[in-house]
Amino acid sequence: MSELDKKNLTPEGIAMSETGEIEESILTLGNELKSKYEEYKDARSDIEDEWIEDLRAFMGQYDPETLHRIQEKGDRSQVYVGLTRTKVLAAYSRITDLLFQPGQKFYSIQATPVAKQPMVEKELTEQAALEIMQASQVVDPMIVDDLIQARFRELKKELDEETDIRVENMLEVINDQTLESNLEGKMKDAIMEQVIFGTGAMKAGTLRIERNHKWINSEEGYNLIYEEEPMPEMEAVSIFDLYPDPYATSIEDMRSIFRRHIISRPDLVELKTAPGFNPAEIDECILMNPEGNHYEEQHEKDRRDIANLNDYETKSGKFEVLEFWGSVNGFDLEEAGIEFNESDDLTQEYQCNIWMIDDKIIKAQLNPLPGGVIPYFIFPYEKNPHVFWGTGVPRMMADSQQTMNAATRIYLDNVALSSGPMVEVNTDIMASGEDPTDLYPWRVFLREGGDGNQPMVRFYQPQSNSPALVSVIELFRRFADETTALPSYTHGQTQSSLNRTATGISILMSNANIVLKSVIKNIDDYLTKPLVRSLYDWNMTWNPNDDIKSDMRIIAKGSTTMVQKEVQSQRLLQFLSLINNPADMQMIKRDKLLTDIAKSLDIDPEDVLKSQKELMDEQQLQQAIARSMQGDQGDQQPNGEGMVGADSRNGTPTPEGEGPVGNNGGLPL
Repeated sequence: MSELDKKNLTPEGIAMSETGEIEESILTLGNELKSKYEEYKDARSDIEDEWIEDLRAFMGQYDPETLHRIQEKGDRSQVYVGLTRTKVLAAYSRITDLLFQPGQKFYSIQATPVAKQPMVEKELTEQAALEIMQASQVVDPMIVDDLIQARFRELKKELDEETDIRVENMLEVINDQTLESNLEGKMKDAIMEQVIFGTGAMKAGTLRIERNHKWINSEEGYNLIYEEEPMPEMEAVSIFDLYPDPYATSIEDMRSIFRRHIISRPDLVELKTAPGFNPAEIDECILMNPEGNHYEEQHEKDRRDIANLNDYETKSGKFEVLEFWGSVNGFDLEEAGIEFNESDDLTQEYQCNIWMIDDKIIKAQLNPLPGGVIPYFIFPYEKNPHVFWGTGVPRMMADSQQTMNAATRIYLDNVALSSGPMVEVNTDIMASGEDPTDLYPWRVFLREGGDGNQPMVRFYQPQSNSPALVSVIELFRRFADETTALPSYTHGQTQSSLNRTATGISILMSNANIVLKSVIKNIDDYLTKPLVRSLYDWNMTWNPNDDIKSDMRIIAKGSTTMVQKEVQSQRLLQFLSLINNPADMQMIKRDKLLTDIAKSLDIDPEDVLKSQKELMDEQQLQQAIARSMQGDQGDQQPNGEGMVGADSRNGTPTPEGEGPVGNNGGLPL
């Protein structure tokens, strides 16, 4: 991160005027941003309640109010059908398997064609013309024009070859950076939130200084040294910590955002050494809040309760640091300590990055990223029109989950109620000393007087409604399949004979992938492309290696890979149906074909196909069993008495007692 440009800062970090008086603007800006944060937070409270409900559904827990109503009814079933968790994990697995395939990247980089770079094409044309005019004595304009065109093509080819090398170098650098930062693992964390809450988020492209240590061998032995290396930031961010502009109706409309950091006191002290932070302001914040300024929000308490974590005090002892990305008036930024050029119009809004503790600004800078982009990438699971936040799997099947829970509880209660008869005992006519609760087979009750026509003990059998309740449960299970576009077969259940054939599998896979394609496309458009673009911009800005720099474009391959796999799967299955006859199968490498089909259907071939060693072992075992059975038959018929067999040499029958006998290989006994 570039150093803060500040003017006339006191040791306390407050901007001073030319007369030496403290300017209150920096304090005013802090108050304004604090008020804006409270506005953003209030606007997000409704969606927080939905996220907590979705999290409870994923964890298989009732909300406190529902659980209380169930418990009020006495000793009733409290079972929670864990279908939401199954659907979430099925969607998450499908998405991650498609994006992160072994040996393949979910993105690529290509050179921008010269045709889309008019300035480059113009420069090449001018250079070609200059070279031809200087080296040629030809007067004919037609010949000169042909020579210029030929030279232009040569220069363009040379440029393309050089650009291809630069693209390869850039791709290699970005691949190394993503590997060192464990981008794949962090994206999986964000995708999990995307599936559960309907929206995932990541941050990338900002500059971070990574402090690495290594041991150096010297004459005095090994010494530990520390090296600082600039690296692009890449991290998964919980949507619970993000507060975007509430007036944004889509992710494209987002112009500002707050992020909340909950950090410990040692981590806050460490920020004093980070570029751009004001140590004096940080010290003052610690002095004013020695026990921290973080108070738990309601969603934090709910998440802790869901996770069954221990209770904490209201004040956690940590600090709440706000990170703001958005536009601020030029006058406010200047008076807060940021320098502008004389030609800059301070009446305009400028993209900036400001860090705060309460209303105290501990860091302020103009947005250092190319184009003033916001380095947070928010991507939906299912995009809703005119709504910023997406819809996740638990929200899609919320009604089905609730109905299945209710029906299952009633089912279990009914089964328990109807599992045995209810007993009515007339204690008025029961003999003294008899215990009406002591029931067992062949129990004899004694009675005294009373109406002889009235039974002393009566039994009632409650009606069982199990079949109807099971039908309701299965009905809403199918509803959940349809609303989420995640059929039960995707997580191990077979519902019909359709999926027992190759054609049936192909049909089911195609239907299930229709909705999943849009999810993958959202990841491509809102995460992969901008994230990798931010890494490209970072290297173009801060990487000192000029051999990687050129005009390039980012290609997200998630949805493309998915379509290719689907087409390939269909073609393989069609091919298998065409050659499924004894004559053609003799010419086919069956193991290779089956391996490719399994891969196209997202099935691990090692899990379903036998290895060559396993096949050989089974063949040897079968041969051994066959030899053993042959030996047993020979032992049962000694000397071949009473046998009419076949000559092992020519297969002709042999009379009893003549020629080769039994199963002894044609050898006489």
